[in-house]
Amino acid sequence: MHSSHLLVMAKAPVPGRSKTRLAPPLTPEEAAEVAEASLADTLEAVAGCGAERLILALDGEPGPWLPEGFEVVAQVGDGFNERLAAAWAHAGGPGVQIGMDTPQVTPELLDACLETVAGGGHDAALGLAEDGGWWAIGMAEPHPEAFTDVPMSHYDTGLQQLKQLHALGMRVADLPVLRDLDDIGDARAIAALAPSTRTAGRVRSLVEPADGPVDVVLPVLNEREAIPWVLERMPDRFRPVVVDNGSEDGSAEVAASLGAEVVAEPRRGFGAACFAGLEAATAPVVAFMDCDASLDPADLPLVCGPVLRGETDLSLGSRRAEAGALPLHSRVANRYLAGRVRRLCGARVTDIGPMRAARREKLLALGIADRRSGWPLEMVLRAGQDGWRIAERPVPYRARVGRSKVTGTVGGTLRAVRDMRGQLSRARRAAQNR
Repeated sequence: MHSSHLLVMAKAPVPGRSKTRLAPPLTPEEAAEVAEASLADTLEAVAGCGAERLILALDGEPGPWLPEGFEVVAQVGDGFNERLAAAWAHAGGPGVQIGMDTPQVTPELLDACLETVAGGGHDAALGLAEDGGWWAIGMAEPHPEAFTDVPMSHYDTGLQQLKQLHALGMRVADLPVLRDLDDIGDARAIAALAPSTRTAGRVRSLVEPADGPVDVVLPVLNEREAIPWVLERMPDRFRPVVVDNGSEDGSAEVAASLGAEVVAEPRRGFGAACFAGLEAATAPVVAFMDCDASLDPADLPLVCGPVLRGETDLSLGSRRAEAGALPLHSRVANRYLAGRVRRLCGARVTDIGPMRAARREKLLALGIADRRSGWPLEMVLRAGQDGWRIAERPVPYRARVGRSKVTGTVGGTLRAVRDMRGQLSRARRAAQNR
């Protein structure tokens, strides 16, 4: 009879390979930081449980997050099913295996899970995850076909795994259902559930502002249908300032009825609306975003956080567009403009997107003159030429509600091109004068 074990299947936290569903809204580097914190919390809980052997089946190289007392083996096999089977064949039984996605686990929970298979009452145990997968599996003795043909990372992986164990004649105990850390929603929920963990601390530092409040300028022109969704998703300590730019559909009335401050700006133009909102704002940090439901206000803390923490002067939301959300000509134009910005002022940006944040007084002192479509580009160019620290944070971008006033019409597109050409010419002259 093998001694009891707790087996952890994990991937070394490497940017671009770990927790990739967190990016966006996190960067690959930040997603890897959350993965490392989750792995460290998991291994700490495992180290505190009563299993006689602690085994880490690792894809990658060990790091400083690895506590003492673990037997480390490399994952082997072509697919995850084969890797699971190989790790269990090495570990033997009785034992329980978990991953690195449930940093909320405790030594007491793991001991209770281990008892279901080490105590002689069951052949196996399975802990389902809220997303349809499973977070823990236990076996009194590993079966070579326990994972054969079970689809992994599928909406019904947990159910299929349970069917496989039953098909092998195993008596299966139910373990508690837990939430896996896969996307940013999971990260926030688990941080709230286990606030003292490393994972919670890292998530809070990335998705919550250092302080507040923040005024959010929302230029509006006939956005009645999108306004309720945008305002109801505004995070705490983020105050919406809706600037009505001449709407004829009752947008201002809808926004006011939902508690937003409404500012009227009769002069037509995106820049005019943004500047009116900037003047009306009172918070030290001001954010800007479209109010057409293409951007999620829940991502504002990620964009504003670096400014609030003093890490950067201008934070830009770099759009990661879903299929069909951003027309081809807009994507091409953005790449072109980003390249021109890099050459003219050295700011390494990839998108001239509508979600951004900076300190109010610095923005007012920047002297942005455009009051039409060139406002966003002029802000970045002037900031770069003045030596501002400019950084990007990836944000999801969805199909907007209604038609764009700029790219949705030929006239709007031509005006935007003219405005932005003017800003590039001004920046080129300024660069030559320097």
